[in-house]
Amino acid sequence: MNPPNARRKPYLRLAAQGLGFVAGLVLLGWCVRAALSPENREQLSKLGDAPAWSVAALLGLSAASVALNGLAFWCALLPARRLHASDVIATNALATLLNYLPFKLSAISRVVIHNRRDRVPLLTIGGWFGAVLGVMVVSLAPLVAASLWRQGVDAAWWAIALFGPITAGGGLIALARPFAHERGLTRLHAILDPLAVGPLRRALRSERFAQLHAGVTMLADPRAVALGVAIRLADVATQTARFVLAAAILGIALPWDHAALVASSYFLISVVSPFGMLGTREAGTVWLAAALGLAGASDAATHPLVIVTLFITGTESVVLLAGAAWAVLWLRRG
Repeated sequence: MNPPNARRKPYLRLAAQGLGFVAGLVLLGWCVRAALSPENREQLSKLGDAPAWSVAALLGLSAASVALNGLAFWCALLPARRLHASDVIATNALATLLNYLPFKLSAISRVVIHNRRDRVPLLTIGGWFGAVLGVMVVSLAPLVAASLWRQGVDAAWWAIALFGPITAGGGLIALARPFAHERGLTRLHAILDPLAVGPLRRALRSERFAQLHAGVTMLADPRAVALGVAIRLADVATQTARFVLAAAILGIALPWDHAALVASSYFLISVVSPFGMLGTREAGTVWLAAALGLAGASDAATHPLVIVTLFITGTESVVLLAGAAWAVLWLRRG
């Protein structure tokens, strides 16, 4: 019989997810209230005068970002398994929409689709997601560091932005290669066997561990990592352009270097938020922008980027709803 504490843990986790989601809605309400403040009404009034082409371009940039993120997942898996790129993009579109919600529905949907539909083993999916995260870190960390350090676009910023991901990606490959493939798995066993006893040693030599180990092989593949870094940087450029365009529509001056940092924050918060990205992403981005004095403002409650983030979330949600509808139809065909 399970002890009472063990039986309560799932309910406690569900309650925490629900409370986190409610907190996100509260934060979203705060953002809406800030957007409607007298200080922001002038920018808000410009939404009705936005040219149709600019709104269409904003929708197109959101769609491009969804596609690029899907391609980032697709290329990471190439060393272990080749799926149809369109299937992975469709899965990403559906999962990104579900990321608005709590209970980790986004991650669950990815796992269920790729395991049941594409027959990718569960632990290989775990290694795959780890490889995607590793490439994301080496791609974005230099850009964020350059923006925080230089506080502007200059020669040093460009050097870090261009060569930082290349250098970090090369280091990631160098770390993974000695432990990749069958030879690397044998090397891992030689290192870990003396430290493991009983069930742990059997687990390390199991088929399940070999499936999880596929993530190391993905990170050791120069083509997959290089392509993944290139796609991730293209996505950063796309999301940065989205913020610059949205700010321009609202009559807000947002330099490209500030936009790159804001866009990266907006994306990273959506990735790490444990309760869904709705509200937490928008409020977190505005508070960070205010703390860093971006866009010439330091008061989060009246920061002009409140309207920008809500505008982007609104246009993105339209794209995601359409993309998810297409994804369901596309994935059901196979």
